[in-house]
Amino acid sequence: MKLEGLHILLTYQCTYECDHCFVWGSPWQTGTLTFEQIEQILAQAQEAGVKSIYFEGGEPFLYYAILVQSVRKAAGMGFSVGIVSNAYWAHSVADAEEWLRPFAGRLADLTVSSDVFHCSEAMGERPQNALVAAKWLNIPTGMISIASPNADAQQTRGQIENKRSTPQSGSVDEGAVMYRGRAAANLAPQAISQPWERFDTCPHEDLREPGRVHLDPLGNLHVRQGLVIGNLFEKSLK
Repeated sequence: MKLEGLHILLTYQCTYECDHCFVWGSPWQTGTLTFEQIEQILAQAQEAGVKSIYFEGGEPFLYYAILVQSVRKAAGMGFSVGIVSNAYWAHSVADAEEWLRPFAGRLADLTVSSDVFHCSEAMGERPQNALVAAKWLNIPTGMISIASPNADAQQTRGQIENKRSTPQSGSVDEGAVMYRGRAAANLAPQAISQPWERFDTCPHEDLREPGRVHLDPLGNLHVRQGLVIGNLFEKSLK
């Protein structure tokens, strides 16, 4: 397996409890990485040849001080660094700019989540504030928007791979639900039924050569969320 990217779930805790969440994020979740652990993780990632680091969750901005230090550390080590957030903190463009200022010049990507699961509309006000502020700070941006189960939406291939370009109009390009985590429990009954014989491959991932893995706050390495292949704190990433 050639590993290019490592997606670090800084925490399982989140401001939302969305039906489509594949990591069961919620305000009541526990488990958060310390900065000392992140330093160890980044050292292992560098040794293993990883090029790209994403900080996500849950909601990584809930642990802002650790996130700022982690991004600074990862960027200083030469990684391409990204963050995925629901932008709960972007009450105004001016506020969002202050939240994002420490990341200017260090982030290769800020991806915000905005859809009917997070907001009352596909493009919420706070995600829009975050995207505008990021543009002012010259931080590259993207957006993840997931459609309702029975909507006509493009098939997805992974969370970040499913990210859409920043919308320049009122329309948002939505991706299809991936039935993992809470989505499997809450949204699968709404999906169109399929014969079980058709489920002979994974439409979202090359499980033999995924290119990147997800690391949760307990050190578990997920080749796909829920498919654990080991623990980084017990055996090195390399």
